[in-house]
Amino acid sequence: MSSNAVFGAGSLTAGAIIPAAGRDLMIRNAGLPPGATDVAHDGWLTPELPVLIRSDARILPLAWWGDPQSGYNPYAEPGQISAFASRLQGAGLHRAGPWTLLDLTADRRDSIGSYAAALQNSGATRVDAWVYPEGVGLALVWAGDEDAGDGSLAVHVVPPSWVSERAAAGSVDDIDVSWSWADVIALHQSRS
Repeated sequence: MSSNAVFGAGSLTAGAIIPAAGRDLMIRNAGLPPGATDVAHDGWLTPELPVLIRSDARILPLAWWGDPQSGYNPYAEPGQISAFASRLQGAGLHRAGPWTLLDLTADRRDSIGSYAAALQNSGATRVDAWVYPEGVGLALVWAGDEDAGDGSLAVHVVPPSWVSERAAAGSVDDIDVSWSWADVIALHQSRS
């Protein structure tokens, strides 16, 4: 599937998953592709892998379910997106050990609680988190609702204190991790 179809305006309703080369890069690097910790502005790690900067988070948008009323899209089929998420979980397990399921409902007054509150505000429904040997936090984030047409999958590269009990620190102000596939489309249009 061409990048214009994946990142073009039609993908907002039809749904999208990053191209195979981007998925392979994510799996090969266990969700932490080269340059992901260094990028400072919205852009592209590769032609198939966008990155959005929000607070101290680098968000790698991976998939968007799209409007279920728009018809079947073989390039954004929910089973394919779920299989990709499962492969990312396996890659993370191999590199950093078992993930922690981040509790989005806990009332915490520390950096983990600040991040969890920001995730809730952005519509996150499930978050698997690891701390990688490089000293970086990584979160696999499901957000929105597939049936409502706003379901998404992304990887967040974050400070380890946002996802690790051992690294947790004081609360963090102004965390914003919200994004939509429209942001990815706009990013694609800006490079064309």
